[in-house]
This record gives sequence, structure tokens and C-alpha cells, in this order.
Amino acid sequence: MSRGVFLLDKAVDIAYREMTALEMGDYDAAAKLADQRDEIINQAWSVLETDATDQYRARLVNLTRLQDRLTALKDIVRDGLQHSRLEK
Repeated sequence: MSRGVFLLDKAVDIAYREMTALEMGDYDAAAKLADQRDEIINQAWSVLETDATDQYRARLVNLTRLQDRLTALKDIVRDGLQHSRLEK
């Protein structure tokens, strides 16, 4: 397995951990994980290998789906926080 593919697999794992942190209400941990995920994806791009493009594509499609889910979850959290502020 290429270094870039390994890094993208790691980014996928972090995305799942980030989603769990958001679901558990651990927003600080989720923010740190998002930063880690971003850094790892940037590292993966820096070592892109042309012979592994299909593997990259598969991981990136998965990351895109996870990012969509994370964005939706973050929107729900943000809306909930705004609603609770309005109640105070």
C-alpha cells in the first residue's frame, strides 16, 4: 500500500472518530480531529503517486461522503446551540 493511500485511510478513521465526538457532544475533540484530518489529507496529496490513482479515488469518494455527513451533523449541532441560546 502506498504512503498516500495509507494516509487517506488514516483520514477516514479520523473522520469516523470526529463524527463520534460530535455525536457525544465533545466539540473540542471534534475540532482537533478535524484539524488532524485536514493535515493528513494535505500530507496525502503531497505524496500522490500516479500508479495508485484508483485507490486514491476510492478513499476520496469515501471521505467526501463522510464530509457530507459531518457537515450535516455540524449543522444540527450549530442549530441546537443557537436554539438553546435563544431560550436563555
